[in-house]
Amino acid sequence: MAASQLTENESINYVGFIEGNDIFTNKADVIVCDGFVGNVALKTCEGVARLVYEKLKHELSKHFFARFIGKILSSSLKKLFKPLNPDQYNGASLIGLRGIVIKSHGNASVLAFKSAILEAMKEVERQVPIKIKNKLELGLKEKQ
Repeated sequence: MAASQLTENESINYVGFIEGNDIFTNKADVIVCDGFVGNVALKTCEGVARLVYEKLKHELSKHFFARFIGKILSSSLKKLFKPLNPDQYNGASLIGLRGIVIKSHGNASVLAFKSAILEAMKEVERQVPIKIKNKLELGLKEKQ
């Protein structure tokens, strides 16, 4: 029922259901799922990012030439992996509520917890729950 209502709502760009392999394809700006599925997806992504980073670091430390290439690529690799750092981008918004709730990482560092608080502050400034409510109500009114 929710999917059909969202599909008919012309005030939002609802793309429908997506697969797990679409999470990073920019197919959707917002992905809605239950807490368990969201947590599994996030933990898997973090684990894969950490694995790739550690394997790459290991491979680039094996030989002189690889270390040389690693030094050249160092700043680019840091930029590449920075968005995947849970300390930098900690906290997921729980929507569908009347207030703002940011779910923080269970083992968040002080820096990560600060990041979640800053995200909550941004959502307060942007009035996220009110904007979501207004967009959905607008779409329902247009439907009638």
